[in-house]
Amino acid sequence: MSLPLTQDEARSIAEAFRAAEHSVKCYMDNNYNQEQHKISRAEYDALYEFCQTLLCLSSDATTVAVGLSLDALTAPADELNGIIEEAHQQIKTMQNIATVISCVSGLVNLASSIIAREPRAIVTSINKLRHQIRR
Repeated sequence: MSLPLTQDEARSIAEAFRAAEHSVKCYMDNNYNQEQHKISRAEYDALYEFCQTLLCLSSDATTVAVGLSLDALTAPADELNGIIEEAHQQIKTMQNIATVISCVSGLVNLASSIIAREPRAIVTSINKLRHQIRR
């Protein structure tokens, strides 16, 4: 069974990635500022690169994700938005930089899989992201 995304669903997914990118920026601002450095410069730089990638991919997702078919998902837009939102919320509360980087990396992998229109990669990315945010 094939379930293509509508334009509204694709836009919603893109907005979810954008919101996740904003959470990463907030995390960076809260943990690397003039008063204190809870994360290293290298960790800040890694998060910055992920932020830029998420921002670019969220823009691409709006136009590319339309027509995407996901055989393995029963409600693709709901499931995609749900896992992105869950990651977005978790980033806000994570204390360990390695966990934050892992979660953001998972979001980038998911966004890339959507842009590439690879259903298996999308399902794999969702499962890995779930595991990363629930550890």
